[in-house]
Amino acid sequence: MIAIFTELQQKALDEVSKSLGILPGDLYNLIKFESNWVPGKKNPLSSARGLLQFTDKTARSLGYKDSLDLVTKNNSIESQLYFPVLQYLSKFKPFKTKQSLYMSVFYPDAREWPLYREFPDTVKKSNPGIRTVADYVNKVENKKPVSTAGLLSLIALAAIILLMK
Repeated sequence: MIAIFTELQQKALDEVSKSLGILPGDLYNLIKFESNWVPGKKNPLSSARGLLQFTDKTARSLGYKDSLDLVTKNNSIESQLYFPVLQYLSKFKPFKTKQSLYMSVFYPDAREWPLYREFPDTVKKSNPGIRTVADYVNKVENKKPVSTAGLLSLIALAAIILLMK
């Protein structure tokens, strides 16, 4: 599926995705956005580290001392997938939508929020460019946001086409 992966990494992605009941491409995109698949990646604005950017608080909930301990003990893609990624995401199964999967990582309370609901100021401050659920979902899926003006233009064009028939 992903050319840059080794066979063992691809196998881990496939097995973990299957265990979680999600598509490997959805988990791939989520991790690509969060850490670009760098197991030791650190967010300079928070304590978050690793493939899913585990915070110290989340790492402790998984039995680690902190996020550094988590990535030190799971310093490979395969190890993080099979252990902390699977352990953490399993708490949120089943995933009804991609949003519920993505928000399980970013802001679990927003798993079923409306797409245009804004996050609290503290979340926005440590995640520049992400104000709403839709912002995060679109970034994970590498989609450009649709502006209100753009959306209105599309609606007007559709109305004109319907009127011409």
